[in-house]
Amino acid sequence: MQSTLTLAPPENPYRSATRTPEPPTPTVVLPTAEALIPTPTPFKHVVQPGDTLYGIAIHYNISLDQLVLANPGIDTNLLSVGTELVIPRPEEDELSPPTPTPYPLDQKEPVCYPTEDGGLWCYSMVANNQDMPLENISMAFNFYSDDQELIESIIAFPPLNTLFPGQSIPVGAFIENPPSNQPRVTGSLLTAFPADLDLSSVAIIDYSVEYSQENRITAISGTFQITEADFAGDQVWIVGVAFSDGAPAGVRKWISTEDLEPDTPYSFDFKIYSLGPRIDQVSLLTEMH
Repeated sequence: MQSTLTLAPPENPYRSATRTPEPPTPTVVLPTAEALIPTPTPFKHVVQPGDTLYGIAIHYNISLDQLVLANPGIDTNLLSVGTELVIPRPEEDELSPPTPTPYPLDQKEPVCYPTEDGGLWCYSMVANNQDMPLENISMAFNFYSDDQELIESIIAFPPLNTLFPGQSIPVGAFIENPPSNQPRVTGSLLTAFPADLDLSSVAIIDYSVEYSQENRITAISGTFQITEADFAGDQVWIVGVAFSDGAPAGVRKWISTEDLEPDTPYSFDFKIYSLGPRIDQVSLLTEMH
């Protein structure tokens, strides 16, 4: 039996800024079933950092007008992170291009954790079992009633864009108003396409992990460097994933603010807050932006 949670995580574990801890919340692992997404059901997209309305429309193969009409009242000049957008079905006409089939990935059963404000964080680990880097990964979390009726579908994304061969990353989404009565949740891969990269241009040289609050918090610090002389980008993103018994229990993204040069060590440090259970392992992933 898990011990009582003493410190809850920030509202958005993808952010690197420190936030005041929230009151305790219990851990709930929802059962899973074979992933199915009925096509008539509209999806919801949770706005992530860097998203634009045009980019979201292109991603889901719909027009910008369709996206705006499906979301009356949305401020097209100010798209706030965390905003939920309804994604309508693409128009079924001869001009609509076919939806590409995603490259298959190994994926784990989703695990979900309730928050004090009534929301729900859901994560599913995906692993790149291909011999090439993949990008633009997304999946759907589908919520079902006890009689297998689809209640809602939520689009989920990983905290980084590129996944190299052999790497694993959690795909997650925050559901602000989740279905009640502990519905069943499944995960279904939507997109995963080849990336125009050979190797990551960022390397973590070393890092250390310190646990506190009965392993509900991990403090991570270390150094990284750019490995390519001719690199594209001005930021390094480092994502820390906390695990409990092999399941993702917390995610945090750190973003560099310094001017970067190749072969120069830079330091990083951040904390990962558990979404419920005790943390027993941490992994780090990097990406250049």
